[in-house]
Amino acid sequence: MRFSEIKRIMSLRCCEDELHSMGYDNIAGVDEVGRGSLAGPLVAAAVILDRKNIMLESIDDSKKLTPKIRQELFKKIIASCKCWSIAKISPAQIDRENITELNIKVFDIAISRLKIRPDIAISDFINIDSSLLSTISSTGFIPIAGGDESSISIAAASILAKVTRDRLMKRFAGTYPQYGFEKNKGYGTKKHLKSIKKYGPTRIHRTSFKGVLQ
Repeated sequence: MRFSEIKRIMSLRCCEDELHSMGYDNIAGVDEVGRGSLAGPLVAAAVILDRKNIMLESIDDSKKLTPKIRQELFKKIIASCKCWSIAKISPAQIDRENITELNIKVFDIAISRLKIRPDIAISDFINIDSSLLSTISSTGFIPIAGGDESSISIAAASILAKVTRDRLMKRFAGTYPQYGFEKNKGYGTKKHLKSIKKYGPTRIHRTSFKGVLQ
């Protein structure tokens, strides 16, 4: 591993190092993907990395990585971490409930599914009422501005969530080939919006979202 890459990763784990110095051992990074999508589930991942095996080359916020590198890192993360979990919220539930509150709910489910109870959980910053944070798994929770770019645990969670959801959307593309889910992942691209207008929404579309129902 190049020295510059080692230096970058060391910088990315500063948040975890500070929390460890404060006495927190099992730190869960949590992140979600699919909040703004017009179709498919909201997916969150939680992960507790092993501090002794945390130098994962190329790890970064999932949005900065190519699909190939995300796939490679997905395998490395689940092979080397202490534990990890995935949680999903269906499009139907998203249509019934508030998406911001569901963001908290999916974090809570992912954290509660970890085999090891974390001492603290951290995520990218989300603009919510602070009272909602108390609902998360009775675990201390810290939203960090730019967390997926400044925490290796959150970056790892973002990769697990992104790869999981992308795989789901590719499977949906086989069922609904006319919508291009394998490329747009359910987001409102011009081509996707034209397909909705032409064919109508599917059972995985969020009918409460603008652009789905005409």
